[in-house]
Amino acid sequence: MNIIDPHLHFFDLCKGQYTWLKDSPPSWPNISKICQNHLPEELSGSPEVVLHGCIHVEAGFDNRHPIKELNWLSEILPNLPYKAVGYVPIDAEHNTFCDKLSALSHPSLVAVRDITEGHDATRLLADTVADNIQHLDQCGYHFEAQFEFTHHAVIDKIVHIYRALPNAVLVINHAGFMEAGQSWQHAIKALASIENCVIKFSGHELLTTPMNLEKQLSLLLNTFGEDRVMLASNHPVCLIERSFVQQWQHYFDLVTHVAPHAWQKLSFSNAKRLYKLGS
Repeated sequence: MNIIDPHLHFFDLCKGQYTWLKDSPPSWPNISKICQNHLPEELSGSPEVVLHGCIHVEAGFDNRHPIKELNWLSEILPNLPYKAVGYVPIDAEHNTFCDKLSALSHPSLVAVRDITEGHDATRLLADTVADNIQHLDQCGYHFEAQFEFTHHAVIDKIVHIYRALPNAVLVINHAGFMEAGQSWQHAIKALASIENCVIKFSGHELLTTPMNLEKQLSLLLNTFGEDRVMLASNHPVCLIERSFVQQWQHYFDLVTHVAPHAWQKLSFSNAKRLYKLGS
């Protein structure tokens, strides 16, 4: 398998702060496997899965000075094609947001992420969010949203913002945490109406009651189309359930049953195009 992974994290617990992991680690299964250094060489050398490029998503290296994470990445990833998703609070006062984004300027930067899960999802309703997303688009970056699809008011706000910005790209991390038995149907229909909304099929290890993954993947492909869905490992968080190689083998098996003709797009070319790897 030749893949580009559009959502993974590297850690160096000696060089970075990672307060969320070191001070009060989540109560995840296998947390000891996650709460350690994870560097690129860990993912190389597998005969089953060959990593041709990756998108590193901010992992709390230093949230007060997130440029430090991007500078560190350029030191540890000299040979692997990559892009970076940095951190800026999406609901910051607009001038503050612009200043923070300017301070994050780096050749690898393609997007910003601000985790707004649970009650934090209401931050996406702030009046400043629309102007901040517009500024991201004007600067050539996009927003990577991470929240549960059950927040219908947030979905409506996001859709309203992006309909006014038809060229802006929105990436949804972890498929909106679609749990079995929850109300996410409104979300996927509304977001799919945004032409440049792309969804990452990932993060299922974080769910309490995940729906059948074959059904979920089929639903996303039917709703968004095979050009707007990407498979992603979420390494090393995937170690809750599977190793990096096992995760991609699992995806291959899923796609083989659901849409084998789409494997190249889902595991490689969609990520390469969206993140402009090689440019």
